[in-house]
Amino acid sequence: MTPTQDSAAAASPGRYSAVTWAVIGLALVLYYPQFSTSYGGTAIFLLAGDCMLQGERLAACSPGYSYPPFFAFFMIPLSLLPLWAGKLAWYGVVIATTYGCFRICETLTIGSFGVTRKELVWVRLFTLVLSFKFVLAVFANQAYDSLVFFFLLVGLYGLSENKTLLGAFGLAAAAALKATPLLMLLYPLLHRKWKLFALGVGLCAVLSLLPDVLFPPSPPNAGYLRTWVVGFAGGGLLGTSPAEGYSQFFQGSSNLNQSLKAFVYRLVDPRDLPWGDFTGQAQVILNAVYLVYCLTALAILLRSAKAEGAHLWGASVVVISMLMLSPISSKSHFVALLLPHMAIVAYLLKHREVWARAVPLLCASFVLNVLASRWPAGRGLSEKMMSLGSITIATLLLLAVVAVIVFRREKDAKR
Repeated sequence: MTPTQDSAAAASPGRYSAVTWAVIGLALVLYYPQFSTSYGGTAIFLLAGDCMLQGERLAACSPGYSYPPFFAFFMIPLSLLPLWAGKLAWYGVVIATTYGCFRICETLTIGSFGVTRKELVWVRLFTLVLSFKFVLAVFANQAYDSLVFFFLLVGLYGLSENKTLLGAFGLAAAAALKATPLLMLLYPLLHRKWKLFALGVGLCAVLSLLPDVLFPPSPPNAGYLRTWVVGFAGGGLLGTSPAEGYSQFFQGSSNLNQSLKAFVYRLVDPRDLPWGDFTGQAQVILNAVYLVYCLTALAILLRSAKAEGAHLWGASVVVISMLMLSPISSKSHFVALLLPHMAIVAYLLKHREVWARAVPLLCASFVLNVLASRWPAGRGLSEKMMSLGSITIATLLLLAVVAVIVFRREKDAKR
């Protein structure tokens, strides 16, 4: 019996899907030897979990560990495994959370803009092109940013679907794993989700204190949470002296840091730019930049509440602000741009009337990110672009794209 044209067409996507998954699976298997042998965070994370089990101070016991204590608590089960098994398990966590991030972003995007099956193919393709650099950076650095982003998206999904407990837990877990998602924990207030906000704050406090309760450090007065707030969060967020060995990241002398703070510190450094020494006024200039940025982001955020796909645009502004206002934002942190990238691509497929203003900004953002890569830009050019804040500027351009979309005129929307 000869299959009909319709049945053949229906079977074709299944075959393409199987081939795609086979290629992805093979690539992940082939990449694992490089993941397991390259320098990255896995060994530090596993050691931190073991240190917490022993009641040791994390920074002293696991040199290089600068993350909240709840993440070390999260790593305890993996630290009980042999080193090779712990690395393999962490590789699985990175893969699973990266895939989970992509699927939740898809779910939110489809629900917000009514993306069809045919359009979804293009949304996936262009989103991967725009975000692949940062997804790869998570694997290259063995980072935990996809894990944080996953919980943040779980919270955002719960918020958009009016699932209070799920939303509160997701946002609380993200904030307990990393400080910057505290901005997203405030986001429910914009939509008057008082119960979700209060529950999220309570759960975040519980999760953050859990390591001190279950695995009290020695001596007892050197609490994990207190030590982290004073030694790391205080140094970065409050402007006090950061922990030893991290000043180059906080003060911007490392090109790997692409936050606004590092961008401003490099901008006033007379070694990099020719217009004089303004290092004495660096903090004043930084505060002015923060003020302008926060007012701009707040205006876009408030306007986004009236736009199609309000939750996506509001969350995109918060995600971008997390990266810009954080004292340290390295390449792997920018995997969170997966959300605004997918939202923008989906919206542009539906609304060609904004292409003339949005597409050039999006293309410029993409080019600046590519130029910050050793491939294909080359080591010399990529390091120069990083020193000029290429990724920082690219992210600000992405915020400009969101502004173009949410501030578009009503007559354009009707057209």
